[in-house]
Amino acid sequence: MSWNELQGSHDPLKAKKASDIKKQAQSDLAKSYHRVFTTEDGERILADLIRRFVYENDTEFGSSNINYEAAYHNGEAGSIKFIINQMKLAEIL
Repeated sequence: MSWNELQGSHDPLKAKKASDIKKQAQSDLAKSYHRVFTTEDGERILADLIRRFVYENDTEFGSSNINYEAAYHNGEAGSIKFIINQMKLAEIL
């Protein structure tokens, strides 16, 4: 493919439309997280997830593979932080 073909295939209107669709999908998803986790049951579940995977998610110093376990626990906490960030995003939108 030549440079001219690449330049000619770029349509700013199509790119903007695709970007707008992606932003709307992200917004809808964030609002879904917010709706789910702001119900009474959702708040209770989120509080339990935060307790289990953020506050009580320590790696023991005597672990056989401390680096692996620390990374694993960090990934668990990251999942909960993602949910919280989606809820915050929905409040902004």
